[in-house]
Amino acid sequence: MRIGLIDVDGHRWPNLCLMKLSAYHKNRGDTVEWHRESRRYDLVYMSRVFTDSYSKDFTGIIHADRIVRGGTGYGLDNRLPEEVEHTCPDYALYPQFADTAYGFLSRGCPRGCGFCIVGKKEGLRSVAVADLSEFWCGQKEIKLLDANLLACPDWERLLAQLADSGATVDFTQGLDVRLMTPKKAAMLNRVRTKMLHFAWDNPEDDLTPYFKQFAQMTAVKDCRKRRVYVLTNYGSSHEQDLYRIYTLRDMGYDPYVMIYEKATAPPITRQLQRWVNNKRLFWAIGDFNDYDPDWRKQGAPAAGSSGKENRKRRIYDLNSSNKLQKVLTEISRTKEKIAAQQTRLRELEQQKTELENVEIVGMVRGLSVAPEELAAFIKAFRGSKAGAPVFMEREENDGLEQKTE
Repeated sequence: MRIGLIDVDGHRWPNLCLMKLSAYHKNRGDTVEWHRESRRYDLVYMSRVFTDSYSKDFTGIIHADRIVRGGTGYGLDNRLPEEVEHTCPDYALYPQFADTAYGFLSRGCPRGCGFCIVGKKEGLRSVAVADLSEFWCGQKEIKLLDANLLACPDWERLLAQLADSGATVDFTQGLDVRLMTPKKAAMLNRVRTKMLHFAWDNPEDDLTPYFKQFAQMTAVKDCRKRRVYVLTNYGSSHEQDLYRIYTLRDMGYDPYVMIYEKATAPPITRQLQRWVNNKRLFWAIGDFNDYDPDWRKQGAPAAGSSGKENRKRRIYDLNSSNKLQKVLTEISRTKEKIAAQQTRLRELEQQKTELENVEIVGMVRGLSVAPEELAAFIKAFRGSKAGAPVFMEREENDGLEQKTE
C-alpha cells in the first residue's frame, strides 16, 4: 500500500499520531510519505490538533481510495488503535527535530477545567499508559506531553525512568504545582531538566504559596527554566492578568501568556501577550505601562524631542540590555570562582596546620621537655626558627659530648 500523510497544523511541531502511523505501516511493509497532490494513494491520513482558531483545515487536492481524519481538531472521539498507539514513533518524519523524543507516560487529568479538552478526551483520572522505552530510543532530549503527571499514582516510577535516562527533559504541558510535595520535588531534582512548565490559569486561585514553596525545594534556580502559562481572555480582567504576571516574575518564574480564543481577545490582551512572550522586551521593560506596542515602527528620536521621550525610547535599546546582562552574568561567575578559591584556600590552610602539628609531635616525642620549653619550641618552629629553645641546645651539646668521648 502507498500511504500519504498530511500534517494539517504544519510542521512547526511533530505530529505524534502521524509518526506512530508511519512506523506502524512501515513495519507492515507499506510505502509511507508526505502527501503530494500529484500522486494517488491507497490511504491518506489527515491529522489535526487545533481547531480553526489556530490553524485552518487542509483544502488541497487529495487523490486517495480512502481518507482518515483524526486528532482533536476533528473531534474528541477518534483514537488510534491500540497496536498503533503503542508503536515507537517514526522520528525520521521530522528530521528538523532530530535527537528529540516525544511521548506520553500518563494520560488524563482530574482538574476538569472548562477551557481544557484533556478531561473529556482522556478522562478525569491520570493513569500510566506507557513506559519511557516505548518512545525513547536514546535521544538526548525528551519532550514529555503528559497533562498532569504528578496526579498519576505511578508518578514516582515514571519520574525515576526519566531520571535514569540521563536525557534532558522538557515538561511541555505543565506540572500541577498544587500537587507538589517535598518527595516529588526531590524526585524531580534527579531529572536533568531542560524546562519546567506550570500553569496559573484561574485568577481566583491564589497559587502564590505553592510557587514560593516549590522555589525553595527545586534545584532548578534559573527563572528561564521555570515557565508558567498564564491563561487570559477566559473570565479574567486585565488587572488580574497583570497581577499574576508581576507576582510570578517577582517569585523567580518566567510567565508566558496564553490567550483563549484569540479572535475574541481585546487589543490590550494581545499587546500584553506580545510584551510578556517577547522575553527580550519583557526583561528590559519592567512595567507594562512603559511598553509601546508600536516600538518597532519608531525611528530614532526626532530632533527637539523631550528628555522624557528620549528616555522612553532608550528602554528599547535591547543591544545595550543584552551587553549589560552578559556583564552581570560574568560578574556572577567570577564571584563564584573567587568564593570557590577562598574555600580551597581555607582547606589548604587547615591541612598545613594539621601537618605542622603532626611534625611537631613527631619531633618532640620521646624527649623530656618542660611545658615552657615546648611552647618556646613551637613558637620558634612556626616563626623564623631563630633562637632555638634551651632543650634543643642541650640535646645538641649532649650529642657533641658523646662524639668527643
